[in-house]
Amino acid sequence: MGPETVLIDRAKSTTIAAVRKEVPEVSTIAVNAGDESSGTAIAQACAPTLFGDDVIVLIEGIDNLNDDGVDALKEVMADLPENVWLLLTHPGGVKRKPLIDSAVKAGGEKIDCKEIRRGRDTTDFLVKEVTKRKRKMTPAALNLLVESMGQELPALVNAIGQLCSDVEVDPIDEQHVRAYFEGTAPISGFAISDAVWEKRAVEAITLLRQSSLETDTGRLGVTTVTALTTGLRSLVLVGGAAPGASDADVAREAGVPPWKVKTLRHQWSRWSGDQRRLASMIVALSQADPAMKGGVAIGSALDPEQKLFELEKLITRASS
Repeated sequence: MGPETVLIDRAKSTTIAAVRKEVPEVSTIAVNAGDESSGTAIAQACAPTLFGDDVIVLIEGIDNLNDDGVDALKEVMADLPENVWLLLTHPGGVKRKPLIDSAVKAGGEKIDCKEIRRGRDTTDFLVKEVTKRKRKMTPAALNLLVESMGQELPALVNAIGQLCSDVEVDPIDEQHVRAYFEGTAPISGFAISDAVWEKRAVEAITLLRQSSLETDTGRLGVTTVTALTTGLRSLVLVGGAAPGASDADVAREAGVPPWKVKTLRHQWSRWSGDQRRLASMIVALSQADPAMKGGVAIGSALDPEQKLFELEKLITRASS
């Protein structure tokens, strides 16, 4: 129960693996909770079979069940066949919440999948991910990974899994992170973003051209504009923080790791007296986003060379 995708996926895979350890031949049937015939589908999936086949019935998003689906699920939970396991997900909130209470009352285990917020919560979660794998990672390496790849938790978890699997020495350091992930579009995008908002024009253009040699220009354009937009949003949030606020408070408000606040404050010092130009960059980025994705009007799509040219103009304008 909850909205955090990483935790939901982990709970599902762990639960299915546990059942299969007990019953290796168990099969899985997924029921579409939003389907009008969900009630019938639930009844059929959980109905006894001639040979008593074992089955896991997965119903994701039970808040979307219609009345027939709710009635069918309650009926199954009230008298669950021995060969049937129910695996239910609910995003949280009050809609269809009584179904969760009914499942727990019927003997179900509730697994909380609460949202992991950006910033400190994400960093703490990733530290636990490393520890769970019985590995060590330097704070600088973890900071570089988050700064490079952004706050997308599934991507970060996958990156840590790859590093822990492939890097044999402890602790994993910045050199390992760079060796594995530098040059990818996300890393290049966030490196370019930092250079832009710190007004390091030459470095920003150099990074862009290096990345364009290694990455599809279409993908590079989208990820770079996304990184620039994320960087600008964080910059403005930190710049607008209350005077005297601690790094921890600012990080929580801006949704960034505490170690990033110092960098953003330094960037803000370069822009605080140039806020009209900063505002114009918001407009420029809003125009660049659809341009990198194929254009808005029919026939306005740019070819790779045009996209790179537009990116260079945007970055030169912002960072000079």
